[in-house]
This record gives sequence, structure tokens and C-alpha cells, in this order.
Amino acid sequence: MTALSPAVPRSVSRTVTRIASATRVDSAVFATRADDQDEARQFDVTEFVRTEYPRVVSAVRMIAGDRDAAVDAVQEALVQLLTDRHRAWPRNVAAWVTVVASNRARDVHRRDAVGRRVVDRMRPAAPEDPLDRVGRDLDVLAALETLPQRMRQVCVLHYLQDQSVREIALALGIGPGTVKTQLHRGRAALARRLAT
Repeated sequence: MTALSPAVPRSVSRTVTRIASATRVDSAVFATRADDQDEARQFDVTEFVRTEYPRVVSAVRMIAGDRDAAVDAVQEALVQLLTDRHRAWPRNVAAWVTVVASNRARDVHRRDAVGRRVVDRMRPAAPEDPLDRVGRDLDVLAALETLPQRMRQVCVLHYLQDQSVREIALALGIGPGTVKTQLHRGRAALARRLAT
């Protein structure tokens, strides 16, 4: 067993029982899979959990970054495989479960990240100390003064006035590509200046 592979679940029988009770597949489910009937009948959940489960969970964990999410996703993928009457039986069950579980874990992670961002946005911001703002504004003004005239105009219009590249190009009579170049160079120059 490698350092990346998880230990076999404490109670394999508990995991098998949980998956089996969630799937309670009757013979009618597999009878609808005419071509895959032999493979489905030969699939042994207990053997899969004992031999393939730790590797599949480990692979999904490496993709998802969270062991608990990986375990849940693998179990849900197994339930999906065993209960979906219209799904063709996969040639490689471990690979199929790994892909489906990885996708599921990634979707859960994305959904949770969106929830966290919403909560962060709804949290009221701490009041800013006016002295900090004045100091920061003076630093930005000093940094802007070091830029060439055209670059300073472009940066002020875009970053302080929230004008689009197209609007700036029309206002200054230059091409959008020039505006983008000036913004890129100005941002780099300001970052260097404000970092010191």
C-alpha cells in the first residue's frame, strides 16, 4: 500500500452493507440489460469494496482533495451504477466509478465554493480606518505620477473611472490593442512601485 492510498475501511462489511442496502437491486433491473446481463450478474459488490474500493477512493481523493467527499462520491457512484436500469454496464467498473465519483466530488466542491463566496459577500466589511485610506491613496497617486502621460490616462480611466477598453480607445483616439498594452504595462509598473 502506498502512502497515497487510504487504508481499507475500518469495517468493509459495514461499507458493503451500506452500499447493498442503498441499492437493493432486484433481478428485474439486470434483466433489462440484455447485452450486459452476464457482466452485471458477475459483479460482486463485496469483492469490489474489498479489492478496488481503497484505490478508487484514493484516486478520487487526489482529484477532489478531500477524503470524506471522495468516500461519499464513490459510494454514490456505486449506487448509481447498480440502480440505473438504462445504463450500459461499463467494461471497467473501477475506472467508471472513479470518473463518475470524481465528477460528483468536483461538482460538490464547486457548489460549496459558491456558497462560501456568497456568505463572504454578505458578511459586512469591517470599517476602514480613514488614515489607512489616505495613506494608500497618497501611495497610489505617487505611483501614478511615475507613469508616462498616456499610460497614466489609460490606467485612471480604466481602474478609477471603470471605463471599458473600447470606451477608452474611443475617448483617446487610439486602438483597443494599444489600450490593453498600456493597461498591462501600467499595472506592472504600479505593482512594482507599490510593492516597495
